[in-house]
Amino acid sequence: MHMDQESLPDPSDGSVLFADVCDSTRLYERAGDTVALGAIRQCIALMKSRSAAAQGRVVKTIGDEIMVLFPAAENAMRAALDMQEAVAGLAPVAGATLSIHIGFHHGPILSDESGDVFGDTVNLAARLAKLASRGQIITSKNAVEQLSARLRQMTRHLYPIQVRGKHQMIELYEAIWQQNPDLTLVAPVELAFSRSALLSLRYRETVFEMNTASAPVTIGRDVTMSIVVTDRQVSRFQATVEPRGGRFVLIDRSSNGTHVKIDGEDALILRRDEITLRGHGWITFAQPKEYVDEGIEFFVEGK
Repeated sequence: MHMDQESLPDPSDGSVLFADVCDSTRLYERAGDTVALGAIRQCIALMKSRSAAAQGRVVKTIGDEIMVLFPAAENAMRAALDMQEAVAGLAPVAGATLSIHIGFHHGPILSDESGDVFGDTVNLAARLAKLASRGQIITSKNAVEQLSARLRQMTRHLYPIQVRGKHQMIELYEAIWQQNPDLTLVAPVELAFSRSALLSLRYRETVFEMNTASAPVTIGRDVTMSIVVTDRQVSRFQATVEPRGGRFVLIDRSSNGTHVKIDGEDALILRRDEITLRGHGWITFAQPKEYVDEGIEFFVEGK
């Protein structure tokens, strides 16, 4: 039960972390209920044990996701790194590699008598977890500034995002937990903002115009999305379009995938993956563009 603001004690600083098992729906389809449930429980047990080892308190388990409160960002960072390494060491299940995505933020925490926690810090941590891709740890500048020099060296700055209800942009960082020669190079923010690329997204009668300094546009069935698509086959949070290094990147966050057709190129479907939008094309959901009457039309101008 949510408590009135007046009944909550004064906030104290802490770090909130959300960690979620990736693609659990597909795992159930591929491996069957019993095997998939066992694998997911193993992932959650590892996430909880690594949290406890870093002095974290598991506040709640939400489906395949856990929410953990840590006394400091240092603890949250160590737990996040250990979680990723532990899950990456698990054997594949029905040919599928198990993975998780994590987000954490540091700031003021409100708590009630039941031990549940509330506030902007919690909300932003949950948002960061949703922005994290498969095998990724996303955190904030606030958290990184609290880290020791050694752990701070294991992060890299990504880009700023606009969060609903906040005037200032939130600077995103990624925690690097493995050596990856394919790691995407991130262009400096100053260079990205100096470019003149423009993106138009048109859905029915709604048009969104974006430049390289715009806030991300969210797409999905939930009424809080920037573009609300009222199709039952569309996930509540289907996808995000965000400026990155002078480009516009479409990121799928759905259960069923996001279809993309760029003029002059083969159609493709994104499943927890991303693509740079270019030229003119269409974004659709349940099926490719040739089989549906509507979708999101996009135009990219300049580079």
